[in-house]
Amino acid sequence: MKELIVGIDLGTTNSEIAVDLDGEIKVIPIHGNPIMPSCVGIDSAGKLIVGQAARNQLIAAPESTVLSIKRKMGTDEKVKLGDKEFTPEEISSFILRELKQEGERHLDQAIHKAVITVPAFFNEQQRKATQLAGELAGLEVVRILNEPTAAALAYGGGNADGETMLVYDLGGGTFDVSVVTVEAGVIEVKASHGDTHLGGDDFDQLLVEHAVAAFKKAQGIDLHQDLKTLRRLKVAMEQAKRRLSDDPCVTVREEYLDGERHLELELMRTDYEEMILPLMEKTLICLHQSLSDAMLGPTNISKVMLVGGATRTPLVHRLLQNRLGLDPRFEINPDLIVAMGAAVQGGVLAGEKRHSILVDITPHTFSTGILSDHLGYRRVECFPIIPRNTPLPASKADLFTTCYDDQISVEVTAYQGENVLPEENTLIGNFMVEGLSEVPAGNQVIIHFDLDLNGMLKVTATEKATGLAKTVTMDTRGAHRLDIDQARRNIASLVGEPGGASSETASERPDHHAQLATAKDLRKRAEGLLQKNISSEDAAELRKLLQESAEAISMSADLTDFNEALSDLLFYLED
Repeated sequence: MKELIVGIDLGTTNSEIAVDLDGEIKVIPIHGNPIMPSCVGIDSAGKLIVGQAARNQLIAAPESTVLSIKRKMGTDEKVKLGDKEFTPEEISSFILRELKQEGERHLDQAIHKAVITVPAFFNEQQRKATQLAGELAGLEVVRILNEPTAAALAYGGGNADGETMLVYDLGGGTFDVSVVTVEAGVIEVKASHGDTHLGGDDFDQLLVEHAVAAFKKAQGIDLHQDLKTLRRLKVAMEQAKRRLSDDPCVTVREEYLDGERHLELELMRTDYEEMILPLMEKTLICLHQSLSDAMLGPTNISKVMLVGGATRTPLVHRLLQNRLGLDPRFEINPDLIVAMGAAVQGGVLAGEKRHSILVDITPHTFSTGILSDHLGYRRVECFPIIPRNTPLPASKADLFTTCYDDQISVEVTAYQGENVLPEENTLIGNFMVEGLSEVPAGNQVIIHFDLDLNGMLKVTATEKATGLAKTVTMDTRGAHRLDIDQARRNIASLVGEPGGASSETASERPDHHAQLATAKDLRKRAEGLLQKNISSEDAAELRKLLQESAEAISMSADLTDFNEALSDLLFYLED
């Protein structure tokens, strides 16, 4: 019997699981349906419920129900479920665990391995968080696969040569667009772009805000402080949104919305499309960026494939038709295609013979930090080693030199992102290389980045003259850490497995994100002043503070004192 590796689409709104059985892709039903809501809750008896059962209590028990957790993946933010707090990885593990158990019941065999899909524009922290969620659910995640890439596999792109396809993936919480070519059986992703906080949830929220404003205008009541009412409106507006895909207008009726008053609201499709047009324009910006990165124009595209439930919106079809001159295609259910593509890849990894070969890319740039002179002071900047849209796996290196005489150590850093400033990117990791030769400044050090198919980064620093080298495989969670043992105890305390006693939650660190945001604002204002006519003494003091702030940011140190000093000086200079 061949090894079983399932494919899972862990979605913002819905999730699915599929499997390759003897060359045939089958979507496994969950609780009788091919699609399971990505919703987790605790019922009135304190029992964990996942999927449709959790979604059914969304209005009645909003404080005991969590949805759209995918948008928090890769962050330190926790969510409340009843009287307990859970990380995004833990909540996602409940969803994956349910898919795994239902899959095992349907197939009548154990499931140990999975290919799990993520948005192409997910960063490495978000990818690692997804991998950890799979581990917490009892799955070995053998591959993290980009969602548009999975869709291209499911469409069977390898069956036709000479095609250049555009995969437009608009789901509940994320958006991706990829340019994919097919030549001689090789499916190659040429470029990807996207937005991890743009999707059908945002369309729903616009409709909710529209309804809240209409209710306030008619009744004089603001509904924003009532979570239960807002959840009720979200469900109603999501249903209305779906109906507007087929009907030119719908009427929303919610009796006793605030306990006393009714809501009756007519929605026109034209008004709805006007609301979401700015968001749709953002997807088109990503589309054109992806084409530009692939060095192609709209006329080079032979097929447009739609992925994700939000692509059922008629405006999506019209805009794509106008911009690309092609009718978008959705022969395969856009809600299921990603899971099916993940199952194709799972089958390949399990030994199933396929005619096509997949070549994926990294959607983000990987850089190392270097010292650079800027406006008269030294700061750390990011120097790209592996540019975005490089085919995976990737192996690239560059040559750098020491800054000082007799410098016997260097700090090697790795960042992910497109900005020249480290604080605008994601820190992947860092390490020290000690024991360099005591020679004048300019000692050459080679920095080598190796990026595998799952986005795991290995960094090697080598002193060119002596061959002294150090290699570190980066923990792509960056500053985000998850105590696996604590997470297992937290999960076990809810699902009733052994070892369920949970320990006290660790005290939170100072809010470094807030400090960093303040530092960015202060530094921009300070650099603006340096370009104006201020005294040499004030300029020198500004450069000194900017230098100290830059060093603190590069070391992820507490920024409180630096921010206060810079703020005080700016207050004096800007007065």
